Amino acid sequence: MSETTLLDAALKLPVRRREKLAEAILGSVKRPSQRLLDALWVQEGESRVDGLLEGKIKTVPAPKVLAYRSRP
Repeated sequence: MSETTLLDAALKLPVRRREKLAEAILGSVKRPSQRLLDALWVQEGESRVDGLLEGKIKTVPAPKVLAYRSRP
């Protein structure tokens, strides 16, 4: 099946099926490695700790967060 035939068939699918197909294709091309994801999370964690220690990030007491979250 040629790329043109495949694309024509895909474009005739309902929107939700096209979305799922597009996500699957992009996921197969752009999937980051677990090592990269782990490194990014470590970097994010260190950045947050640094922000707390430098006073750039303020904490919020849990009761205040939970009270805000439960508002209608």
